[in-house]
Formats: sequence, C-alpha cells, structure tokens
Amino acid sequence: MTMSASELEQNLFIRYHTVDGQRIPIVSLAALRSRDEHEKRALAEALGAVCRYIGYFYVEHHGVSDILLTTAERAVNQFFDLPSADKMAIHISKSPFHRGYVPSGEENAYGSAIKDIKEVFDMALELAPDDPDVLADKFFHGYNAWPDAMPQLRSTMLWLYREWQTLCENISELFAIALGLPNGYFCERSVKPLAQLRAARYPQQPMGDTGGAIGCGAHTDYGIVSVIWQTDVAGLEICDAQGNWFRAPRIPGTFTCPLGDAIGIWTNDHWRATPHRVVNLSGETRNSLAFFFDPDHDCVIEPLPQFVSADTPARYAPTTMGKHVARGFDDTFEYRRQASAAEAEAY
Repeated sequence: MTMSASELEQNLFIRYHTVDGQRIPIVSLAALRSRDEHEKRALAEALGAVCRYIGYFYVEHHGVSDILLTTAERAVNQFFDLPSADKMAIHISKSPFHRGYVPSGEENAYGSAIKDIKEVFDMALELAPDDPDVLADKFFHGYNAWPDAMPQLRSTMLWLYREWQTLCENISELFAIALGLPNGYFCERSVKPLAQLRAARYPQQPMGDTGGAIGCGAHTDYGIVSVIWQTDVAGLEICDAQGNWFRAPRIPGTFTCPLGDAIGIWTNDHWRATPHRVVNLSGETRNSLAFFFDPDHDCVIEPLPQFVSADTPARYAPTTMGKHVARGFDDTFEYRRQASAAEAEAY
C-alpha cells in the first residue's frame, strides 16, 4: 500500500525540522535494529513516501558510533592541515584508480566554467593488487592512496567506509521494500560497489561573489543514495522539487541523504535524484565527510518495468554504473579532461 502525503505527516518514524519555510524530514532508523519485519516494512513505506513526495531526507538513530565520527573528523582535519607537498604527493592524477587528493580548482560540476574552491581526499573500496578486477584493469577498481606523513588515516577511513557502506545497504533494503522489489534487489547489485568516501574542506566563499567561485557547484550524485555529514559548519544547499534552493541545516546526530542518479533512473524519476551544492558563507572554514553508494561496475541501470507505461515512457536508455560514473568523472575532474585532450591530440 502506498502512503499518502497526508499520512506521511502523521508517521511515527519521521519528525520534521523547519527552517526558512522548509520542513525537513528526519527519519529514525531505530526500527532496523528491532528485527521486527512488520516494523521494518512500516519504516520502508514511510521512507518511500518521503522519497516520492520530498526527494531527500535526514537520518537519525543510524547506528554509527560517536567515537568513530569524532576520530574521523579529527583525522581528516589533520590531513588537510598537512603541508601542501605531503598532500600533493598523493595527487589523484598519480593514482590509476582515481584515489587521493584533489586541490582547489581542479574539480567543477558537470564541466561548469565555475571552479569548485574546495579541496578533497577521495577513497573507495580497498582492493588488493592481485584482485581479479584490478588485474583486469576494470575502471575504478584498485587500492587507495594514503599519505606517508599520516599513516593512521588509513585505518580510520576504512572503518568509516565499512560503517557507511552497511548503513547504505540497510537504507537500500528499505528502498527495495518500498518499491515492491525483493529485499536484496539493490544490495545484490552492490557486492563490489563503486562507492566512494570523500573528505572535503571548503574555505569561506568570497562575500558578494556573483558567480566566480563556489564551494561545490550544483550537481546530483551518481548512485543510489549518499550520506553527507556536515561535521562543523552548515553550507549544504538542496534544490526542492519546485526548483527552489534552500539551506540544509547542520542537525547534530543526523546525516543528510540525497537520492542519486541510479535510483532516479531505476524509478524513471518517480523518485528524483536530489540536486545539491555547497555555498560556504559562514565566515569559517567548513569541513564535511560524505559517502556515495554507487552499485557495481557492471550493474545495468535502466527504468524498471513498473515505472514505464504508454503515458510515462522510459526517460533513460540502459547503461552500466561503470559507464555512468566514468562519464561523470570525465566531465568533472581537470586531470581527466587533460588526459582526454592529450589522447585526442595524439590521434
């Protein structure tokens, strides 16, 4: 049974935080740990209604420990405070697997002329050099790049990666239930996911800037769902279904979860991918951590039959997750654009 918008307002699994006229849904995931299948299904139905009518959500009672979060926040702050030479030693262009450090100005949303002024550290699923997919040179499959000056970063980030991967697997199971699919539908397509963990640092955006700089340009994420933790200062902005941008507040104890392209494609935009950006006008340096839950490289994403009809034809051609992510990286990262240009010139 599909929950109506009015029923959603009274749901026990959801509370709302109002800011600037926006009522932000905060979904409690406590029921995931009850082992009560009836309660899990009720939670899934409520979450599905949020995805349908609102298009993004926050989660609380998520099960990720405060000790881990405090440790991770301290570790990434120490990384960004390293001398430039130590960070540039793991510049992302030096990794054959798209892992490592990206300085300010080397990334921009969808090839926009406006450069992001953030700096980031990117990592993904840690695979051994003798893994079959690494040996086969499959895109984005490999080992991470870690700074020699800070060896402790590895254990902390891998720990956080595992915890957020589990959280997103649990959320994607709720998605499957809400969409009338087998419980494991999305998890079965995310066995060796292209999921990425990103730490980002945003300087204060120039006041009065009219378009020459932005923390992170408007975009949607590639996968099923993302988890964003604004560790210290707000700055995330979300575009609602009516096209209005609003500031997504920092709410302690919660993560912000925008929907990604893959779930939008699978549902033929019945659930839409959530556009978002970062504008840091706080007067302070802003830090965040985010996890992007992208399915397996060879996973085919296309509109599911139940969302396609004569009145609602398929809006997307079939593709694979690997191709979708590769196209996005090619449009976004300066080093990949330069490599493509050099390759084209060689021919």
